[in-house]
Amino acid sequence: MRTASIALFACGLVFAASEARAACGCTGMSVARTSGNTQIICSSNNFDDFDECTKRSGTSRTVCTSTYEYVCPVGVNSEDWGADEPEQKTGFGVTATLTGTASECTSGQLLAMTITGNGGTEDNPNINPTDSTGAPGELVTGVTFDVDNDATHLFPAYPIGGGTATNPKFGGDNYRWSDEADVLIERKDGLYRWWDNTDQGKEDKDEDASWRYKFVSWVRGSSGQPSCSCSFDISVDWGSDEDPDTTYTQDTDYSSRCNW
Repeated sequence: MRTASIALFACGLVFAASEARAACGCTGMSVARTSGNTQIICSSNNFDDFDECTKRSGTSRTVCTSTYEYVCPVGVNSEDWGADEPEQKTGFGVTATLTGTASECTSGQLLAMTITGNGGTEDNPNINPTDSTGAPGELVTGVTFDVDNDATHLFPAYPIGGGTATNPKFGGDNYRWSDEADVLIERKDGLYRWWDNTDQGKEDKDEDASWRYKFVSWVRGSSGQPSCSCSFDISVDWGSDEDPDTTYTQDTDYSSRCNW
């Protein structure tokens, strides 16, 4: 009887260890956003539609062992302020540090936004569905994110889509594993990272325009392991016949384990 009891106990230990290895947790997240810097994404996909990024392969790669290495700008980039139709882009790179088995974590991004120009509010673009953020409190304690993942709907208005502080309304903004072929995202044991680049453009130099974005970039742990989120605003004020003023500001209310 004693021998059987010991064997059963050992079996239980093996099961517990296997379960722990399978679980994934996020211990920290950062957002690269300083103009002049870059975010590197390693990928096996050959993209031709990310013109802002430098694509490297073979011996030209610097850190990636995947087929391709994409070096993408963060902060203000692709600016053409003096054109008849002025434009710029504002990029950022997200890096999440993980423990356990990366495929057990889920990732995504949320967005609410408002664009004004020519004295009025413009229509927002359509939602890019993301994964669910899970049950209340999984990402940020005390916050239940109301996420619209209907691709026929427009992104809700900045800052929280008409919701409340503890029940804000956002639109899904992709960066999930199933959409790897459509966005620059890297997922492997130890980290997730991705790159995004919003664009701003005016009809002419005299237009007085503004852009307000509130993002929530997140990775949710599995089996009770920790999750991460970095929420931040990108604000662009572009006055008539002026250069734009662009700022990135963390929103601590919707951030957890965010190393801003």
